[in-house]
Amino acid sequence: MALPAGLATVTVTGTYLKPDGGPRTGGVTFRPEPAVLTSATHGVIILGIITAKANADGEIEAELLATDDPDVTPVDWTYRVTEHWYDEPGRSYPLALPLAEPLVDLAEVAPTDPAEGEYLTVAGPQGLPGIDGASAYVLAVADGFEGTEEEWLTSLRGPAGDDGQDGTDGRSAYQVAVDEGFVGTEQQWLDSLQTDATAYTDTAVGGRLAKTANLSDLSSAASARTNLGLVGASQFDAASVTSLLATTPFYVAHRGSGGEFPEHTLVGYDASVNAGARAIEVSVNVTADNVPVCIHDQTLDRTTNGTGNVSDKPYAALRETVTVDIGASLLGAGWSNQKLPTLREVLDRLLGRVVIFLEAKSNPSVPAVQALLSQYPGAAKSVVWKAYYASNTLTWAKSNGYTVWAYVDAGTTDGQMDAVASNVDLWGVPHTMSDARIAAVVARGKPVMCWEVHRRSEVTRLTGLGVQGLMCSQLLYLSRSTPVRTADDFASKIKTPGDLGAANYDPVYALKYGAASDAYLDVLPNQAALLGSLCPTLASGYTIRWSMMWDGLPGSTQHSGIAFCKPDDSKYAFNSANATGGYHMLLRGNGDMQLYSHTAGVTSGTQLGTIATTAPTAGNWMTFELQITPTQLILTRTDVEPDVTLTVTNSTYRGGYLHVSTGSVDNLANRPHWRAISIT
Repeated sequence: MALPAGLATVTVTGTYLKPDGGPRTGGVTFRPEPAVLTSATHGVIILGIITAKANADGEIEAELLATDDPDVTPVDWTYRVTEHWYDEPGRSYPLALPLAEPLVDLAEVAPTDPAEGEYLTVAGPQGLPGIDGASAYVLAVADGFEGTEEEWLTSLRGPAGDDGQDGTDGRSAYQVAVDEGFVGTEQQWLDSLQTDATAYTDTAVGGRLAKTANLSDLSSAASARTNLGLVGASQFDAASVTSLLATTPFYVAHRGSGGEFPEHTLVGYDASVNAGARAIEVSVNVTADNVPVCIHDQTLDRTTNGTGNVSDKPYAALRETVTVDIGASLLGAGWSNQKLPTLREVLDRLLGRVVIFLEAKSNPSVPAVQALLSQYPGAAKSVVWKAYYASNTLTWAKSNGYTVWAYVDAGTTDGQMDAVASNVDLWGVPHTMSDARIAAVVARGKPVMCWEVHRRSEVTRLTGLGVQGLMCSQLLYLSRSTPVRTADDFASKIKTPGDLGAANYDPVYALKYGAASDAYLDVLPNQAALLGSLCPTLASGYTIRWSMMWDGLPGSTQHSGIAFCKPDDSKYAFNSANATGGYHMLLRGNGDMQLYSHTAGVTSGTQLGTIATTAPTAGNWMTFELQITPTQLILTRTDVEPDVTLTVTNSTYRGGYLHVSTGSVDNLANRPHWRAISIT
């Protein structure tokens, strides 16, 4: 895919030959880890796997994003390089591409087994003809043997000997590795032996890296790896439940951060992990032929293009006919449908890299999940068993060494919790539970997690109550405290982290994206959407610019606009008793432009100023500019001649959060649209 203009790139080349000197057939893939990056200039960048096919001479070339571009976060990430050859297995290894090396030859940085040496087999000159001789079988016949060559070979075998004594039982190297902390299947362990860069000698690796990077002053191969980016597997410790629970607070990607990526898909899981998540939540149901698949609901209707029960479809039919389509309806039409992953795919891909909170969502799925986990020795080190507190699976999980997270609801009594407490390591509470009840659960003494968390204001509330774990549907947004962008990205038709409608996981209230690089809401009146991707703003000394348009002309006193200077990202709605105060700007159908303040807990606002402007017309864009100074709010409509400005002096609110508001417009035929929103 084409990279946005202005990002730093590195050209990667390589030449791949067979032992006889001929070109290899196949190619090399570069998988970014992470798959999702954030640029201060370009916003969220979603990278896919880049494939470089070998040409007729065995050469490949690819232009890749530098892994230490200062405009991009996270910093110091890597690519997973994998060779794919038709005639033999290829290598796989991590690689960083620093700006300081604009041209990299993979031959200089790819790991090499020193036991084999870096040699090519070269054919020598043709030898002299040998002397004809007779085979041993021909000589045997000449000596009197009668029979075929196969019978002669059989005659050479002696009789079977007596059975030997039974040997002492031993343990395989894989079993020893599991005992020492390895998490994964035997095949994953074998793969780790083949691709671990630290398996090669420091002398060989350090010398090759120093040659490419001109790092003659490096004192060790470890320094060479760090500077050029060939990262040894020993630097990546297996994810540990114990380590996670030692952190306060800790975050878990709910449904794979299902408010930012299509829920329970590899895209969501990968993006969460690559963004820094130490834990993800995975929900499982089973198909008609008992294959565990990752999906929250027992039915297909809400999140996929299919209908009916998951358990009614054989896996083959599910795989070929059903895809996850909630991305387009909840997160923007720019999202394509995604594959429904199996639990085995997720475990093979992520077990050991991240802690997995795993829940079997139906009774039939429980034994299937338990059986699959038994194929992953050591899984309990990285898997938390998640279940409703009344589930009969808690005893099984505890007896098999799993950490148990049991979640309750608002009506669960202390007595009911006491009855199962011996099998519970963490309690789960819903975000809708009262503060007093959450505090009471925390007071029981075991770690408490809350689901699901969407807003930074919710994090503040919950951690203040003593909640340790936060199961987040907006992980990328919640894992940072600075704006993702300084201008909207509506043109991509993909929701930017932090842009939230009034209802969680509900496409009805989500922002929609139009053909004019605009956004709108399909539910009226008194609705709003947080533009958390642009927040928090500065306390003052900044300007908000935006455009607004109505499909049809609303009534003369009906209005739409924005709310701003809110102290946190809690929900806002016009004509409601909001949790926090702030300001709202509105334009009425007759052209009146007004500024209001609103007080926390009070339904009606207070008008600060009003001015008449040219009456708007349906389908025509209006443009606005709002300056926030330490003491004044200066609002200007700039699409009219001359500009019209309303200035008020008020310094009550200088919070950093912004919403678009449908206001009092109550007919979808007149719905408002916004675009070109920026903060400078």
